[in-house]
Amino acid sequence: MSNALASSHLPTLPQQDSPEARQARAFQLATARTNYNYMHSYLDAVPMSADLPGPEKFSLDYEAQVLKVIAPMLANFKSVIAMLLERELKGDLPTQALADVEAAWKKFDAEFSLLHPFRDAKDLHALLKALAELPPALEGLVNIPKDIEAMITGLDTLFKQILAEGPTAILKSTAYDLLSAHGRAYLQPESIDDYAALFPIMGKPAALAIERQPWMPAAGEPSEQDWFFGYLQIAGFNTTQLRAVVEDAGAAAQAIVLPELLAKFPVTDAILQNVTGEAGITLARAAREGRLCAVDYAVLEGARTDPLHGEQRYITAPIALFCWNPNPPPGFPPQGALQPVAIQLGQRFDTEATPIFTPNDCAGGSDPNLLKWRIAKYTVNVCGAIQHESVAHLGDTHLIIEPMIVAMHRQLAECHPLFKLLTPHFRFTININDDAIHSLIVPGGVVACNVGIAIESSLELVSKAHRAWRWDEHVPAREFALRGVDRLPDFPFRDDTLLLWQAIHDYVGAYLRVYYRNDQDVIDDAELQGWIWELTAPQYCGFKGLGGLTATGDAQRPWRIERLDYLIEMVSLILYTAGPRHASVNYAQYPLMSFVPSVGGSLYRPSPTRSTRLESEQDLLPWFPPLDVALYGATFEYLLTGVQYDTFGHYEHNPRDPYFTDARVQSLVEDLQDALALAEIEIRKRNRARPMPYPYQLPSQIPNSISI
Repeated sequence: MSNALASSHLPTLPQQDSPEARQARAFQLATARTNYNYMHSYLDAVPMSADLPGPEKFSLDYEAQVLKVIAPMLANFKSVIAMLLERELKGDLPTQALADVEAAWKKFDAEFSLLHPFRDAKDLHALLKALAELPPALEGLVNIPKDIEAMITGLDTLFKQILAEGPTAILKSTAYDLLSAHGRAYLQPESIDDYAALFPIMGKPAALAIERQPWMPAAGEPSEQDWFFGYLQIAGFNTTQLRAVVEDAGAAAQAIVLPELLAKFPVTDAILQNVTGEAGITLARAAREGRLCAVDYAVLEGARTDPLHGEQRYITAPIALFCWNPNPPPGFPPQGALQPVAIQLGQRFDTEATPIFTPNDCAGGSDPNLLKWRIAKYTVNVCGAIQHESVAHLGDTHLIIEPMIVAMHRQLAECHPLFKLLTPHFRFTININDDAIHSLIVPGGVVACNVGIAIESSLELVSKAHRAWRWDEHVPAREFALRGVDRLPDFPFRDDTLLLWQAIHDYVGAYLRVYYRNDQDVIDDAELQGWIWELTAPQYCGFKGLGGLTATGDAQRPWRIERLDYLIEMVSLILYTAGPRHASVNYAQYPLMSFVPSVGGSLYRPSPTRSTRLESEQDLLPWFPPLDVALYGATFEYLLTGVQYDTFGHYEHNPRDPYFTDARVQSLVEDLQDALALAEIEIRKRNRARPMPYPYQLPSQIPNSISI
């Protein structure tokens, strides 16, 4: 049955159809299985679509939206490269000598007259003297504009490829060939300001556009300050890593147990008191009160790095400790803040190699000017970006949803109510993932160039995380409780996303109850049971952790679903993952990850030690990526952040042509949209009181599907 034919009939459960209709459904599914199949060979333990079926390809209107974003992206790229080339070419010349020539020529050109040769001879003499002092090597000076012109022409050629082949053409090594054709020296930063100059046309990212408030320190960008570092953990690009530090795990099975943390990261009560300014506070008490949190990037221990363009990159596995301070010191939001306490740039403490750094150098890190503290924060953010791109973003959203799409097409007929419900939330996901495996997660692609570990290590992270992924643990409230951060007084992502989860759960429940009258209807739905089998079967999707399923005792089909309530939760999680969860990790990329001194994807020097001496801000630059790598990353982040095909909970571009043709569903969609509108109002109110807005769970800024 074609999609058009399916949409002309009301959705039905297979057991409610006539024998003839059931036969037609079976034939349609048999046909679908010739187009939708799995591939297990690209990423170990990660099932993906074997190819790109026709119905999953980008539409013309989608591509038109992408082109709107590409235009300023390419103009920005070209502008920055031209600026850097011109600066380098001019920098190659003896500046003072050229200035003397220019001044002499202007004076000579303005005043010399054949009528007064002796009067103006001194001006001519000055000009000839200035020219004589230029070194002979500058005889090729006239070629410099041509060099720039050739480079820009090369960029134009690349941009035409992008328009013809799609945005992933910018990932080709030819881009780097162009940038490196004149040598790579000009791509090294001269100051931190160079990183702020990478956005002349794309516009300042949020990290550079923070409204400075009276409580913020006057020095430096707000996004380089300690309050921002803490705020990133609860309202940043990767809010998945923060864990409560607890005295014993109990129900918070994913929390960090304090004695185990201290065994490798020996922070003391004295350090906590010194940093927070709270006399008498202890680590144990802060843990009991739900105020102590940490991010631990142990997963990166042993990761490998590759040189990029001949420059070595480095990685470590840091730990950062935070404490919620209701009365923080100056420089933090007065209403309370997640205050950074200490950072260790490795999994094992060593007085020399991996000392503890703090924001006031109270732990023996030998960091009087706090430049090592800045590198420590940057290192934690780099590791957060690496985990974000590999796992939180790609692995836990894109690659979770993709096999579900394949299973749906193979097991649910197009006239099944679940097929109708899920289809808008699966739109274009296989296509964007297909682009990723051919451009992003390949040698020489975005991940290899901008994420500072070897592509093999990135793929290992994805594979390991997929093996550990458990369905029920990702229901939002349950996930926050498992991590122990449900008690944290303020957590913008948590607080906003729970509003959306409730709206989604209510909508899915109301929708499914239109078609399933009770649990028996669930049990009798053969297509649904086939879908559950394929979702859990190791040879297909292989999902684990679905605790609401019932064991059948049949080795061939060991699980089935028997409860409508659990089906509602399962389907709600799918919509949530494709919508709000993905939006939270995707749309924060350009705003919060593109200003390198705050967040980058690579480390170009080993971690500072106790003996490392840093004298000025200029000494920080060697840790940061070259300007072309920073620009390359920001450019692609701009693309990923700039495209939004549709709006969550809105299923048609023309309201007079409704997506759902079943009249019983229309009011349910309206109820969903009302709930999302109320959530939008509430989140906007919250944002007015926050240190900086957290817009990444605003329903109006969330698409239905993982389409970018």
